[in-house]
Amino acid sequence: MSDDLVMWATRGLPGCGKTTWARGWVDIDPAWRARVSRDDERKAMHGRRLGTPGQERLVTIACHGKILDLLRAGVSVVEDGTNLPDEHLVALWDIADRAGARFRVADFTRVPFKTCVARDVGREGEARLGRERILAMHQEFVQGRRTPLRLPTMAGMRRGNSVEVVDMARLLK
Repeated sequence: MSDDLVMWATRGLPGCGKTTWARGWVDIDPAWRARVSRDDERKAMHGRRLGTPGQERLVTIACHGKILDLLRAGVSVVEDGTNLPDEHLVALWDIADRAGARFRVADFTRVPFKTCVARDVGREGEARLGRERILAMHQEFVQGRRTPLRLPTMAGMRRGNSVEVVDMARLLK
């Protein structure tokens, strides 16, 4: 496992700053870092968010393939999705493990719900999700839970790849 090769997964509600942070991280060393975005992939495939399980399946296939290819080419990657469901992090950790990359989670779950909604209001078009959708995600994944969120059990990782969770709300204060 290369000490320099890293796979970051962001975790947090829409509007918490995941993509802004991910773009900044890539800008530090763009020749050796890349951002993979589910939102960008939806637009590339279908021109817009369809909101269908079929689209999400195709987006997952494309994003996971890109991540694995980039890591195998020696490029560190950040995937800037919400990654709130545990199975999303497990899948990304597995990809990092298969590529021999360190796995890190940039956890934004301590960013206040009100901040996320306020940032969402400033978005235009399809990028704006609306308070109700963000509230539903907040209630399902964050509300009443200790943050940063606990990691799911990652049994069976082949190289004993450990994970580092970085509390971004604390780091960015």
